[in-house]
Amino acid sequence: MLKESTRQIIRDTLTNIGQPVRLVVMTGEKGCEICPETVEIARAIKAAAPKVALEIYDFTMDRDKSEEYGIKRIPAVVAESQDGRTVTFSGSLEGISLVLLLDVISSISAGRAWFSDRIGSTLKLLTNEVPVQVLLENDCSMCRPIAETAIGLALANKLVSTEIIVADDYPDLLSTLKVKILPFTVFGKQLTLEGHVNESSFIEMLFRAEKRKAAGVEVRCVVCGQPSPELVCGSCKAKIQAEAVNHKRKDEKIQERGSAMGSHNHS
Repeated sequence: MLKESTRQIIRDTLTNIGQPVRLVVMTGEKGCEICPETVEIARAIKAAAPKVALEIYDFTMDRDKSEEYGIKRIPAVVAESQDGRTVTFSGSLEGISLVLLLDVISSISAGRAWFSDRIGSTLKLLTNEVPVQVLLENDCSMCRPIAETAIGLALANKLVSTEIIVADDYPDLLSTLKVKILPFTVFGKQLTLEGHVNESSFIEMLFRAEKRKAAGVEVRCVVCGQPSPELVCGSCKAKIQAEAVNHKRKDEKIQERGSAMGSHNHS
């Protein structure tokens, strides 16, 4: 049974949903203890925000849908914008993962960008899809910024497909990837980073995963086009990081104002 406090968080977050958002839930009856609660949360989201288009599928019976969205594990919840940008959440929806899912739904509905135009313009240089997986714990405060970066990049460009994975729910995956420190981020099929990574380094890893090489003087910075021994030169890294920080601060101030107005109106 879903807690009333969880239902209240969902209602409070999704009170002003404007544009439609598709929510695809992939579940299964056998061997998935947390699937029923995931479905219950999805239905609570639908109840709080009627403009959310909820679709529930079975991982085995609806293989075409699981393949369409690249779903490899259950339960999984995919938030999709009207232009096809997606963020996938795998595992139990509570704590950080639930908050992030609600933020994604709100952002997609409002068309809100998580990063500056410079980062969006840089991502336009991607030519191939780059999957990104962030493994985290739902009570790990250090994990949230990494997950937010991965989510923001996916919302900025359809070629970045982000999956947020609750690590404890998939012990076999932890063993396969030899994860020792969380958050743990996988770029493409092979590149991995443990712990914190800033936005500029995150972008560089995306281009490395896309098989672009960064060795020798002929390599040019993907941002400014100047010769550089790295895919993102030092100058552009500093600019990207500064703009990302400023953008986050502005966004936090806007959210604080909205919360203050909501509290005032409520009173």
